[in-house]
Amino acid sequence: MKDTFMAWLPVSPRAYWVAGSLLLLVSLVVRALSYSVQTSDYIYYVSKWCTMLKSTPGLTAFLHPFSDYAPLYLYLLKPLAFVPVSTLYSTKTVSVLFEILAAAIAVRLLRHARPEVYERPERRFVAFALFLCVPTLLLNSSLWGQADALYAAGVIASLYFLILDRPLAATLAFALGICVKVQAVFFLPILAGYLLQKSGGWRYLALVPLVYVLLIIPAWMGGGSFGDLLFVYLRESGEYPYLSVSAQSIFAFANGVALTPGATSVLFWMGILAALAAAMLVIVYIKHAPQVLAPRQWVFISLASVLLLPYLLPRMHERYFYLADLFAVLYALLSPREWFIAVAVVVASLLSYLPYLGNQTPLLAPVRGVDLRVPSLLLLVVVSYVAYALWQSYRANISK
Repeated sequence: MKDTFMAWLPVSPRAYWVAGSLLLLVSLVVRALSYSVQTSDYIYYVSKWCTMLKSTPGLTAFLHPFSDYAPLYLYLLKPLAFVPVSTLYSTKTVSVLFEILAAAIAVRLLRHARPEVYERPERRFVAFALFLCVPTLLLNSSLWGQADALYAAGVIASLYFLILDRPLAATLAFALGICVKVQAVFFLPILAGYLLQKSGGWRYLALVPLVYVLLIIPAWMGGGSFGDLLFVYLRESGEYPYLSVSAQSIFAFANGVALTPGATSVLFWMGILAALAAAMLVIVYIKHAPQVLAPRQWVFISLASVLLLPYLLPRMHERYFYLADLFAVLYALLSPREWFIAVAVVVASLLSYLPYLGNQTPLLAPVRGVDLRVPSLLLLVVVSYVAYALWQSYRANISK
């Protein structure tokens, strides 16, 4: 009990309920103030996608490519376009609902991982409220109107089923997540390492592309190009040919530096190779673990994967650390002695959000002048700590 975050809070059950209620109230107030904000992403993309889907019968909108998103999210937008409510509110509401779902799954994971702590409902309530108050997760859905909560719910469900040792459910949950957004791929080394521990586990991995293909068939039947639908993520990856797209990645240090095309290309491929190496090391770590990993270890290695990969990869956006924010808070609730990881990761993400969101709403305008090298440096410290901890754990495992 002494090594749990909940041990730091008052013992009285009423105090937990009051603390959780206050946290939820704060999150509701922030959401209420944020809901009416129209960001440029909504104006130039989401609202136009909804208009296209509403003005065309069935799924014939896919006859002419109108979005750089995979079809699954666009299927969800189709009925929303006909709801007698502004699509600004309906699309944000969908994201908030999936944020709630992700928080609920995270709490179930906590209860399974630490039943001696989270068996009590008031403690689960506080944990649930904490997830809904994480600043970047809150702003992502309620202010920005992004759909990152949708794929994150699939990923955290995948981790939950993985810990329960249910490979089919873990694979299908991940498949649904990656069918919403490609950023779910940051979790793929975890799932791959887990499945490769099992005899014939690669067969489960084959379900991921199969589910994706099945889910693009309705759009294809609506007139879309099968090739375009199949390779939408490849097309999306080439839209912003920059080393960093406002991300707190290692490439933020290149901001403002005059690089030749040759130097940019070299750094691009160095980032790709470094991320691939990190992914392979995560897979090897899991596959060759000499014993069954505890839930806390699964959460930590998952945090390492979803943090290391976007930090090393080029062409990342600030929002691509969404999973890192979510998993960092989850890990803090399991291992509060390392609370500083969650604080550093979330603060770094929040700082990286400000340059964009500061131009979208007057409330954040005074703090929009953030140098992205600051959050990148902060994450570099965290990445170094996490990588070192994994290396030490790996050495301890192979010495047994």
